[in-house]
Amino acid sequence: MKKGIKALLILLIIIIIIGTIIGGIYFYKLKNNLLYTLEGVVVKVNDYNLSIMDDDKNLYTVSFAKEGNIGFNINQEIEIYFDGMIMTSYPEQIRNVGKIEIIKEKSDISIPKDVLIRYYSSPDNVSLNINKISNKGLEISIKDTNNLKYTYSKNYTIYKKVKNEDYTGIGYQIGENTGNSFAGFSRNRFGIYLERSR
Repeated sequence: MKKGIKALLILLIIIIIIGTIIGGIYFYKLKNNLLYTLEGVVVKVNDYNLSIMDDDKNLYTVSFAKEGNIGFNINQEIEIYFDGMIMTSYPEQIRNVGKIEIIKEKSDISIPKDVLIRYYSSPDNVSLNINKISNKGLEISIKDTNNLKYTYSKNYTIYKKVKNEDYTGIGYQIGENTGNSFAGFSRNRFGIYLERSR
């Protein structure tokens, strides 16, 4: 009988020790905002935060923990311990960070080109100059100082003033209708303004 009581007491002591350890870890995590974790790849290191991408290619802005920048670099794999709050914006934002650990110096996950362009290409680094303009044409030059070239739209519009074949020159209109503008209006013989309606 004494052996059974001893075994039961030992089991009870082991359960209490394990419970205390688990409770202590949970309390530590709760106190330090470390209840949730997220793994990702560093896309860009900013002054006060990181831009990261997770396995599903979702993008996040992650505030530094109190330790600040501990040597973060692009393409590192990191694990973020935080309070679980994620602000729904684009990219999503994680602000209440308790700790960030570098798991791997060089991730096996490659960052897609469109994500890199988002963070390393800006229209602010593109300048456009009009070199020559005449009635026969226009010459422009574009200078792009981005590391990854800025993606330009291939759509463009050229506005050209044309003679409207249907305009007779008779009546109270001033000018003519074109694809981009309407004729103006003038006074009639009674001094009343007439406006062309469409």
